[in-house]
Amino acid sequence: MPYHAAEIWCAARDRGGENGLCRSVIAGTPPDCGTWRSAPAPAALDATRRSERQASSRSRLRSGSLCSRIPAGIAAGCLFFSLVGHLAPNFLTRGSGCRAVGISSASRFHAERVVHLAAHSAAADSSRLAKEELSVDRASGAGLWPAMFEWVTGTGMDTSDIAVEVAPVDLAPGELGLIAKVPLEPGDVLVWAPTSLLLSKPQAVAVWGDLVGELSERIALALLLIHERFVRAEESTWSTYVRSLPRFDGDVSGPSFLWSDEELEELQGSDGYGAAVQMYNTILDDFVSLNATLFAGHPDQFGPSVFTLENFCWASAVVASRAYGDDNEGTFLCIAPLVDFLNHRAGALQLTRFGNGIVAYAHKHYEVGDQVWVSYGGKSNAELLSQYGFVDVDNAEEAVYLRVGEHLVLDEPFAEKKLQLLGELLGEGSDPRFGIFKLTRRPRDWEAQLLPALRTLALSLEDSVPSTVREMVPTQRPRLEAAAYALLEAALDRRAAEYPASLEEDRRKLSQGGLEERQALALRLRISEQELIALVKTYAVDRRYALESLKGDSN
Repeated sequence: MPYHAAEIWCAARDRGGENGLCRSVIAGTPPDCGTWRSAPAPAALDATRRSERQASSRSRLRSGSLCSRIPAGIAAGCLFFSLVGHLAPNFLTRGSGCRAVGISSASRFHAERVVHLAAHSAAADSSRLAKEELSVDRASGAGLWPAMFEWVTGTGMDTSDIAVEVAPVDLAPGELGLIAKVPLEPGDVLVWAPTSLLLSKPQAVAVWGDLVGELSERIALALLLIHERFVRAEESTWSTYVRSLPRFDGDVSGPSFLWSDEELEELQGSDGYGAAVQMYNTILDDFVSLNATLFAGHPDQFGPSVFTLENFCWASAVVASRAYGDDNEGTFLCIAPLVDFLNHRAGALQLTRFGNGIVAYAHKHYEVGDQVWVSYGGKSNAELLSQYGFVDVDNAEEAVYLRVGEHLVLDEPFAEKKLQLLGELLGEGSDPRFGIFKLTRRPRDWEAQLLPALRTLALSLEDSVPSTVREMVPTQRPRLEAAAYALLEAALDRRAAEYPASLEEDRRKLSQGGLEERQALALRLRISEQELIALVKTYAVDRRYALESLKGDSN
């Protein structure tokens, strides 16, 4: 099934060596340099602050392949929402994320490594003045749809099935979406884009040939966007479409990996903090590599005044939030103009790719003037914010992560045996010392893996040590089951302690209003995650109480 581009790209996670440092980058650096930051692991957080926070928390359709927007840079677990655990060897689940947990501003520090890209900075200002084209007024959408419709019609595309138009929507300031022009029924075509209109790596190869042949589809697509916007400009086949794209300069909130250092501080404690940091770090690594090889070797085709870090970040954000691929490796990654204006709603249909293009179908009845939707796939709010720049307050796919050693405590007795059993549970190649477990709203989604881990960690001198973790899969005696849920409660308390404020405090601050858009988004993410933690804790407490009442019957 096709996936969204973002999930495709953070394919590597750097833990930073034996000291547990997680290499990270904060967005907002000037276009002439990139700065890597090292973030101490949560274990290095101030113990007093952690215990205070813990104490506070205790007191309070059709045939064709499906396309889904993939979160870029997230691997399950640490969150390291990567795709299928590419970010961390101890992660196995798809669509999770990358997280460098609740790190206080005092404990984060700049790494010494700073890459100066002098050649690019020298001409950056002049390039923006010389090549920047006019963009649309996203707040009003004035003239956007007539120009867009005239453009697609001029390409020879059959527009008879298009029953929507692009217009501003009330999701957030500057956001655009697709609005129904006629009543629509389930199965009706909303919008489609023919293969000839797609932006993809083959289009980049047509421009640069073998120079980009070995690049990933994500990077090739980002370079193509820069070329079409800044080099070809009004001569580009996609000029009308490119003018409609967000600039991420204040016109929309944008993916959180483009937020400034101060804005990212609002994400402290959430899984979205590490996701944003890791994604920016990946982009910066990509740019540094390109600058030292492709750009340096072919300045006539990749001019330093155009292929700047600033422009590469813009293009990478467009790819992250708008591109689609056929699998989690980014196969046939592309941007589908018009189709990419569809916003996300859980329960809607995913896109379908046919041999001649990408199609979106209605999943329900729509009246004239209704916004129509597509599903980006099951994404947590940390993924949605880091990739797209929004939070779904009713997100049924919300998730948080618990980590061995930080939330799930590994103690004697039988510590070595417990590690061995955890390694067996997590799978070959995983490091149980850094095991990561996903929690969602539905216990059935996480109990199958987490409960055997909790039972293993809860083993005491009263228990016989199993020879294989398979023995820990069935329900155990009430005493051990109750101890397992007690461990879960303690782990959730530790996880909740990483937020800079309690759930009640965050709710109060959000309700008072007067916040910048990105501040409000960060609070909504923190609230959503803390509500999930509270929900799972209530479930764990209820289970423990029920099991403790059975202890007398069977130990």
